[in-house]
Amino acid sequence: MELEDTNPWPRRIILVGAGFFIIASIAWLSNADNINQVFDPRESATQQTNGDGIHNIVLDEGCWTITSIGQIENLNVSVFEIEGSSLGEEITESCRTDFEPQSIDDTEFVIIKKVKIAQLANVSIDVSCDTPCDDLVLYFNSDAQFYEDLIQPSFIFMISFCCLGVIMMPLGGVLMLMNRAKQQPVNLIQPQDDMVHDPSTMNTTDELYKLIRQTVEEAESKEKQNIPPPFAGQGQTDAGNTMIKPITSEQESFNQEKTSENSLKPPDDAWKKWDGG
Repeated sequence: MELEDTNPWPRRIILVGAGFFIIASIAWLSNADNINQVFDPRESATQQTNGDGIHNIVLDEGCWTITSIGQIENLNVSVFEIEGSSLGEEITESCRTDFEPQSIDDTEFVIIKKVKIAQLANVSIDVSCDTPCDDLVLYFNSDAQFYEDLIQPSFIFMISFCCLGVIMMPLGGVLMLMNRAKQQPVNLIQPQDDMVHDPSTMNTTDELYKLIRQTVEEAESKEKQNIPPPFAGQGQTDAGNTMIKPITSEQESFNQEKTSENSLKPPDDAWKKWDGG
């Protein structure tokens, strides 16, 4: 028989977490345009270049993600720092950012590279490819601008509710399993026929005491029955040996004759009277 949950809080936590997750999903779908403005490089990029060749742009301090539309074979993009009027060293230091390009129209974006800019600087972008790439567009997104767009009230609301739902649902499931495990009955002694135990309830202290006492008394009574008496069987032998046998008619006549003979004999001290007389 399945045990019922006596503690309603695990189930409530699961329901509340599911509600948070559903609300966050609905808010995410209803704010698709705002989301697209943050994650679509075509709308959120602060810099972009068209075609191949050398392009001079200004990049602020931070981590920059260079993205293109679709996969282009043998595409090479190099970033150089401009020092005065001459070209400086290539910027090869990579970085990590949470920005992932995506759009609501399922456009495929490819991250070309990520570069770290130490400070505001003029940079030169050298773009080369084996095939003609006049229509190539490179988008530059900074992590600073991404985080600034992401802390809007609507995004904070959606992210908070989504995180709460993801945390509360597994937490409620774990608590429900722990609650069911605590409700499993622990039978220390096998219950007797006259004490029917309900598996959905725990044994009380009085019930455990009665079960233990009853078992101990039964064990003691069995031990007493199995121990033989110190003179077992001796009484029966003596009783069998001392049993009185019935007297036959011949034995009775013999006893009478013996009695009459004994009565005719003079007593042992009769000669003393004769001598005295």
